[in-house]
Amino acid sequence: MNKANVDTVTTTTDAAELDELLWHVLWQPLGLPHDVRPVFSVDGEELELVAKDKGRIVGGLVAVWTADAEVELRHLAVASNAQRHGKGRSLVSELVRIVGPRGCRRIHTIARNTSADFFRQLGFRATPGKAPEHPAFARHGISFELMEKTGEPAGAGNALQRA
Repeated sequence: MNKANVDTVTTTTDAAELDELLWHVLWQPLGLPHDVRPVFSVDGEELELVAKDKGRIVGGLVAVWTADAEVELRHLAVASNAQRHGKGRSLVSELVRIVGPRGCRRIHTIARNTSADFFRQLGFRATPGKAPEHPAFARHGISFELMEKTGEPAGAGNALQRA
């Protein structure tokens, strides 16, 4: 496994490269427009992370604080040539490392059926409720599952820390 160098997005260049990666990996294959990301946004303080390999962005994550102790992982993408090398795991681990000390007790996500097993391996579990549906995703056989990872903020035995 090749551990990625994961950083918080702080420059407009990294932000633009992250947007491009998200579109290319998550939405372009479904025929969604290049400017679709705002359609999927939710209110809250946003946290963007990127995984770099040799200075190039190969993965990215967008999460949003949706409540005082709750973060929603909105988007996670890894370039096809960098998948299965720990980049996604590194991104989620860094998210957990950042939000735990800030009092996060729950990270939740709406996982595609194609990525639910990945999230289970990181300690996420299915939660009750009805996942949203979207015709562009359904046309491609993509359904969604509500998932969460819970624990006490910062400290030994924190379920959030076992990513």
